[in-house]
Amino acid sequence: MARLLSMANLTVGALLMFALSDIAGWTWFENTASKTIVFILSMLLVGNGIILAFREEETGVRRGRAT
Repeated sequence: MARLLSMANLTVGALLMFALSDIAGWTWFENTASKTIVFILSMLLVGNGIILAFREEETGVRRGRAT
């Protein structure tokens, strides 16, 4: 479950970062305040995805040592 949530967070965060860049030419966010909020949200999603991925790996290592 943690892997699925991690991948979903990374995907949504990357999509928001791509929408903020001018590569796609999308105009989802027009003013500076909305771009700032979306940037913070995307960084939180990407960070959370990375933390979940490492936490799941760390839990597996701990379980392997315990048995």
